[in-house]
Amino acid sequence: MTRWMIGPMAALAVGCAQGAPLDGDSSGTLGTTAATAMPTSTEPTTGTGPTTEPGETTTTSTTDGETLATATETSTSTTDSEPTVLGEYYPFDAVHSPITADIAAALDAIAAKGVKTDGVFAKVGGSSTASTNFMHCLADAMQIMELPVELQPTVDYFNATAAGPGATSFSRASLAAMAGWGAADVLAPLANEVTEILPRFALVLLGTAELEVPPPDGVFNFADNLVSVVDTLIAGGTIPILSTMPNRTMPAGIDVYVPRYNAFVRALAQGRKIPLIDLNLVLAGLPGFGLAADGVDLSVALAGDMVTPTPCAFGFSGTTSGYNRRNLATVEALARVKPVVVDGAAPPDATAPLLMGAGTLDEPIVIPGLPFVDMRSTADSPSDAIDSYAGACMTMGEDGPEFVYELNITEATSIRALVFDQGTVDVDLHLMTQTDAATCVKRADRELEGPLQPGTYYLAVDTLGTATPGEFAIVVLSEG
Repeated sequence: MTRWMIGPMAALAVGCAQGAPLDGDSSGTLGTTAATAMPTSTEPTTGTGPTTEPGETTTTSTTDGETLATATETSTSTTDSEPTVLGEYYPFDAVHSPITADIAAALDAIAAKGVKTDGVFAKVGGSSTASTNFMHCLADAMQIMELPVELQPTVDYFNATAAGPGATSFSRASLAAMAGWGAADVLAPLANEVTEILPRFALVLLGTAELEVPPPDGVFNFADNLVSVVDTLIAGGTIPILSTMPNRTMPAGIDVYVPRYNAFVRALAQGRKIPLIDLNLVLAGLPGFGLAADGVDLSVALAGDMVTPTPCAFGFSGTTSGYNRRNLATVEALARVKPVVVDGAAPPDATAPLLMGAGTLDEPIVIPGLPFVDMRSTADSPSDAIDSYAGACMTMGEDGPEFVYELNITEATSIRALVFDQGTVDVDLHLMTQTDAATCVKRADRELEGPLQPGTYYLAVDTLGTATPGEFAIVVLSEG
């Protein structure tokens, strides 16, 4: 069975790309020059660490060489005390997120919110989730070929309980899954599906439809709706198992947005302490990213007649097909979470990577590598030290609490940072070259991007004016 592993994060390092310079623009809109997404690798890569010594400075330049700012390497903390441990972090080099004692406790707390049927899960999503190629074959022993022996008890368990007339969770046609649906579309049908089958778990893959909404609104609308889907499930005692979306190659150029959506999915899973399947990572090394010829749907292995789909062929013939790999990864996820939640078994993972830092100017949260995600609440922040920013930002009225992150760049790279909030919560992003608000070089309401030279930078997520402090998610990507 595939397990998550602690591995080195991808280094903050790619060639400097053409992009909107960090020029202090406070519009929060995308730059005029498109950035290109980094290809996803199934192998973890390591970083070399900062290239400057403490106190040494490096310059930030535009692509034409104009100096914008000076980045100074500083220590993470100004004290000799032990660094603050914020919590567990979902690594990017693992198919399955960790389930430690802390996360297991969070899952148990969700299960305690409502009476549900332990042997039932719901399927929530769009085309690839509604497809009969997803999971249906696991209800028929004759269609299952070369399933890893350790996964058979999980299949047997979920086949032992009905999920509606004449169906198990595997074979049920879900009311909450339909071709073309996005996160907003599933909300009403989801309530009906949950009422009808009382699922203990829910397999959730959304976002593919929202990719077609022009940026930047698409990803932010998706985030709002996905939070509603997940929190609706949690409130009723159903444990969501989130999945990143596959790549998408049609229409041309749409794939550049996939990492932004998937990063928010990861942030939400990590923030809610629920399981995550990195399906994008599973499919990244497959021919055509595990996609069918249309560049949207998943591919599926075919029988010897080259016509009959065999999505539950898990031997050699299924190793290069999208649905086959998704089905296997999904059973693995169920096999990890079911014993913990249903049987009270010990969690499968003793440890997980940790985020370090308090989020203050004196002790920023250290970003371990790019891509990076985090989710927390400014209402819980220990810091309210910055009320205005100077430098290139010259902004007033950031009167509420903030969280500060430390970003170490080892090679010239173009970054994209996004911050998500909801309702009356209003937070802004500020990029500084030192732990000093006078060194702010870029501010944005939702999104900032542009090239950075090697050095240490600081991202502050700060509450605007009299807005209500509250929950936010931050995403930082390398797009060069």
